[in-house]
Amino acid sequence: MADILIDYSQIQLQENIPLSEEEIKNFEEERKKLAKLIPTVLGISTFIVIVFCGFIKGFSTFKFYEYMLFAAAGFALFLFTYLISFLVTGYDSHNWKKDKIHGKNRLISIIINRDKTEYGEYLSFAGKSKNDIIRLEVELEIYSRYQIGTRVEIEYLKHGKKVLSIHEL
Repeated sequence: MADILIDYSQIQLQENIPLSEEEIKNFEEERKKLAKLIPTVLGISTFIVIVFCGFIKGFSTFKFYEYMLFAAAGFALFLFTYLISFLVTGYDSHNWKKDKIHGKNRLISIIINRDKTEYGEYLSFAGKSKNDIIRLEVELEIYSRYQIGTRVEIEYLKHGKKVLSIHEL
């Protein structure tokens, strides 16, 4: 973390700002698109895995009941991965319901840290007190545009930690 002098009296945090109808509609559309895509991706990947395993075992040596067992194993694999995706999207849906209830936060703060992981790019902002740090995932364009020490205004989802907008002050 860089050594930056921070005037904590300049940091403002507004919490529980209601989401607009347009924002709610956009998020619902994104979630529905993902929900429609999951079974297709899982089906194709399960098919590829089953065919690969079949070629390793040798389809030509299969008896009729082995084909049935192989199909059942593929179906079981698909159901297992679909259950896992159902749990993950359910957790996401649970957080989305929290965001719909609690809305978004607006923060006027200073960027105190930037870091990249294999999962994304993150900016850390100074909170209301000395040990309070707010870390949010941002898009690569935003990450490359803003440097440490920049004073910004951010709107983000409270529980989803998704940046809705960011502006330099």
